[in-house]
Amino acid sequence: MDRLALALCVALCSIGIAAAADPSGYRKAYFGATKAGTFAQYVMKIEGQADIGSTITRLPDENGQQRVQLRIEYQAAGTPSVAFTDYVLKTGYSLETDALGYGKALVAMSVSAPGTKPTVMPAAVLDNARKTMPDYAASAVFMGTDNIGGKDSGHFRYVQRHPGNPETIETGEIWLNETVPFGLMKQKAVTAEPNGKVVSRFETLLVDSGNRSAPVSADGASSSKAPGPVALADAFRSGRVELAVSVLPAGGDGRTLSIGFRNKTDDVLRLTIPAGATNLDVGSPLDTLKLVAASATALEIAPGATSKPVLLSQTGTRRAIDGAFAVTVFEGTPLFSGSATMGSVAR
Repeated sequence: MDRLALALCVALCSIGIAAAADPSGYRKAYFGATKAGTFAQYVMKIEGQADIGSTITRLPDENGQQRVQLRIEYQAAGTPSVAFTDYVLKTGYSLETDALGYGKALVAMSVSAPGTKPTVMPAAVLDNARKTMPDYAASAVFMGTDNIGGKDSGHFRYVQRHPGNPETIETGEIWLNETVPFGLMKQKAVTAEPNGKVVSRFETLLVDSGNRSAPVSADGASSSKAPGPVALADAFRSGRVELAVSVLPAGGDGRTLSIGFRNKTDDVLRLTIPAGATNLDVGSPLDTLKLVAASATALEIAPGATSKPVLLSQTGTRRAIDGAFAVTVFEGTPLFSGSATMGSVAR
């Protein structure tokens, strides 16, 4: 896995996802829903960069030790990429007590990409990860309760200092809810130098969460019994599938898309893409994604897995002519992340 992917894994874990530590810093325990198999999916918006998708999952325990997996989806030279980081925590550490400040409990860490063997990180990297995991609870100030995504969420402000030359200061806000695995509903922050020069801005928002008894990160069906087949339009509208879309350069008009389909459910998804047209309401900026399949395709996708890319045609006079993006539906609302250049194409 390339250095960018590793850096993103560490950064997302230590900045964009890790949003709590000692529960005594908050007014209630927010992490009881973080059982084995639970996950939380986020989109991270960074000023001046393409959106980054991430999914954090509590893996099954091994040898009495709890484990966490972080999956990130990012752009590398304009190409959609996926990277995984697995964390093993010291015996006795409880994610249900502190599901996000687990950096201090790391005893092992490995990184991988789809189709590759995990690379175990050396002691120096592991030690750095332990040291850089922030403790927002130390400076958290309760601001009240806000409705985030239909859930009453505790709103806290924090200030975190990051050593360096020069030192940087992160000033941010987090929203926590006890019914969500890992507790985090939303986070936004600005990092600046002491002279006020802004280094970065980001906002992280929960887009999905749930429980999958056997998380997987590669193609292939699981051993669980698969429900009946479901058409792409129905699977998308009901929030059961996420599309990772890349606009291919052929023709220069967005006529050909490469799409990976990620199963968001806890069961095997038997997805059918019918021959002919399928129109999906994906929200701004695309509004309607108009797809055409030359022939019918049937996919069987394990829980949490993404299918191999499928080539589909895109039609419509206004459509994406460049870019890479993901589209899904969460609680009835279409969600778009990534980047797409829109253009008008003659009929």
